[in-house]
Amino acid sequence: MIVISDTSVICNLFLVEHLDLIPQLFNKILIPPKVYEELLELEKFNFDITSIINADFIEIREVTNESLIQDLLLKLDKGEAEAIVLAIETNADILLIDERKGRIIAKDLGLEITGILGILLQSKKSGLVSEIKPILDDLIKIANFFISKKLYNLILQKAGE
Repeated sequence: MIVISDTSVICNLFLVEHLDLIPQLFNKILIPPKVYEELLELEKFNFDITSIINADFIEIREVTNESLIQDLLLKLDKGEAEAIVLAIETNADILLIDERKGRIIAKDLGLEITGILGILLQSKKSGLVSEIKPILDDLIKIANFFISKKLYNLILQKAGE
């Protein structure tokens, strides 16, 4: 299974100390260079990102379609643009992305997507976590993850919580 990730999923799971869910669900993920650069910026905020730098489940992969990246940069940031292009270039099974604009564009380009909420639901279904509510609450409090009250309640309902 080929899985590509944008910055937000990795960063947010790292911030709430659940980065380990990624390899348990997907074994390995590919990220473009810009996503790696964005993850390194966590060091500026005094985070110890050793677990990201040394993660054997993260592989950096170059992106080659510069013209598509340039087109996407009109609407997205560079990390999102590179992640979407990498997903296309590798014929990825799934793209991990949270930002609304990026999700819409990725879907329009025919990519299968999920985000951190989908990962949490799959983690619960797979028995990797017993509850997702504490993780959701940490995402909101610690990572400043925005989720509407309606979606928050829907996710908890889907999780049976």
